[in-house]
Amino acid sequence: MFRPRLFHFLTALVVVIALWSLYSLENARTSVTIDRVMLDDTPATFYRATEPTGGLVVVAHGFGGSRQMMEAISLTLARAGHTVVAFDFIGHGRHRVALSPAIETLTGTTQDLVDQTLSVVTEAQRRTGLTGVSFVGHSMATDVIVRAADQLDVTQAVVAISMYSDAVTPTHPERLLVVSGAFEARLREVALTALEQIGPAGEGQTVASNGVTRRAVSAPLVGHVGVLWSAVTLSEITTWLGTDAQPVMTGKWIAALLLSILILFRALVPMLPSIAAPNTVSTPSAALAASVAAVGAGGAAITGLPLIGLAGFGALALAFGVWGVLVLLTLRIRPRLSGRHLTANMLLLVWSLGVFALALDRYGAAFLPTGPRLNLALILLPATLVFGCADRILVHGRGVLMRVALRLPFLVAFTLAMIASPTELGLVFTVLPVLVLFWIVYGTMAMWVSNRTGPMGAGLGSGLILAWAIAASTPLFMA
Repeated sequence: MFRPRLFHFLTALVVVIALWSLYSLENARTSVTIDRVMLDDTPATFYRATEPTGGLVVVAHGFGGSRQMMEAISLTLARAGHTVVAFDFIGHGRHRVALSPAIETLTGTTQDLVDQTLSVVTEAQRRTGLTGVSFVGHSMATDVIVRAADQLDVTQAVVAISMYSDAVTPTHPERLLVVSGAFEARLREVALTALEQIGPAGEGQTVASNGVTRRAVSAPLVGHVGVLWSAVTLSEITTWLGTDAQPVMTGKWIAALLLSILILFRALVPMLPSIAAPNTVSTPSAALAASVAAVGAGGAAITGLPLIGLAGFGALALAFGVWGVLVLLTLRIRPRLSGRHLTANMLLLVWSLGVFALALDRYGAAFLPTGPRLNLALILLPATLVFGCADRILVHGRGVLMRVALRLPFLVAFTLAMIASPTELGLVFTVLPVLVLFWIVYGTMAMWVSNRTGPMGAGLGSGLILAWAIAASTPLFMA
């Protein structure tokens, strides 16, 4: 039974949580000066305390990340007195240049990123007047900063989070802290191997020999991404760099804000006009459509061509478009759109991109398709619109397990296509987790709308959001 008072109370409670999360995230920035700049062609952000007393720290994100993902670290170090510069790697975040596809050679992509990092150091030294530099990097960036630090006589310390790098030797880096998430078993072994190069040691121990000092720690209850917001990670970094500050714990507030925004959308859906939805497609027909479409999408992906000079996206557009068309043809459905459907799609778009996406971009990770990414979103749009409409029709009225089962064939087909054509498709593998997260977050919003207005009330909006999400967050490689 619907209880208006309880509904209004819970909605008000979620609003309070959202506002308090927003206040906490903004308050974390109050004692730090934040300047967004361009260092040559690299988008970067300087974080400084009112009276900085520490050294220069360069903060580098991992593959598929951005400087926003490193902000808890940047704010904590700035509050400890350091001058921090975080930047977007080539092909990531707001950077307008695509990565070299030569990822298998040290003279290709890796060297480009090392050169970029050294350029950032030089420009940051010029702007700040500081000479000594320390590095903090996550995942992909750990290999980059280890190699960059080896080329500088003024390197003071290196912090590698979720490290994998064969550039670590018994003599370099001289001062190295390795932090891993508790759920990163393999990378924790890599961290201990780096320590054992100079002497026997375990996690939580510091070992020193012949001027080389190293330490490895494990952050509890987190994995490859959550380690960036762990209190252990933040405290260990500041201590390793010779300072002390209260960790800036933004992770829980980011999660609370985004979850609140998601839940509040549920309270808005009843404002939409109720539209009689078509009958749910029978399970055998839906399973057949999902299977046939997956086979066609996988084959189309393998034959895909580069799109606007970028690797993988032509194949991706073909896969989405072919899948959507085949689902509709197999089900013998021709989507029909009314004015009330357009209203529902508009509400979904305004909340998803005007509220959720902006909050994510400011506090969590780059999520605005700017520059060439905006062009990419527009080019992907026709294919994702068909995909979004077909997806909503296919899963309409079904429980969570059946929704997963009907979407799984596409994921499997695209994975197999990447294995069959790794040169092009392997470079856009991050599309798969983006698609899964899209279904979890935006798919939930779209389901609420579909339940009230039918699948076409959310199909077009879902397709536009998908094009936005992929273009905004996927690393760009030249074809």
